[in-house]
Amino acid sequence: MKKIVCLLCFLCTFPALVSAQSLADAARKERERQKEVQKEVKNPVTFKEQGAAVTSTATTSSTAVEANKPLELKDNKGNDEKYWRKLFDKARTDLKQAEDQVQLLNNKANGLSTAILNRSDIYNRENVLGAEASKNQKELEDAQKKVDEAKQKIADLEEDLRKAGGPAGWAR
Repeated sequence: MKKIVCLLCFLCTFPALVSAQSLADAARKERERQKEVQKEVKNPVTFKEQGAAVTSTATTSSTAVEANKPLELKDNKGNDEKYWRKLFDKARTDLKQAEDQVQLLNNKANGLSTAILNRSDIYNRENVLGAEASKNQKELEDAQKKVDEAKQKIADLEEDLRKAGGPAGWAR
């Protein structure tokens, strides 16, 4: 009985073992298929068309170049991604510089406030250091206005991009 069960099991699994394809064979076949597809893409001219292609090589080569050229996205105004990225990069650089200037003037204001409180070697320190502190405060307000203008410029650029029909990813 054991022999019959073993024989039946062997007979049932034998076709599966014989017809099973190894992973390496499957990978090899896939590589060959991909090479064939690439050859078809690189050489779109078949043997039947080859005679006509020889007579007009200039037109075939120009159409092949155009066919291989990637599709460039443009907005409604005819501007591409490089144009918009350049504008956004410049706007972000201006914003960063303005924020750095505000930080620098804040640090200077803090130093002047500390100096007014701590320096006892100046007789009239509120008038001497106070003038410098008020000048620094005016510069700080101007720098903060520049930061607000730079942020508004970025928002305006995003709105212009949206109105022009460009993808939102061009603003990043």
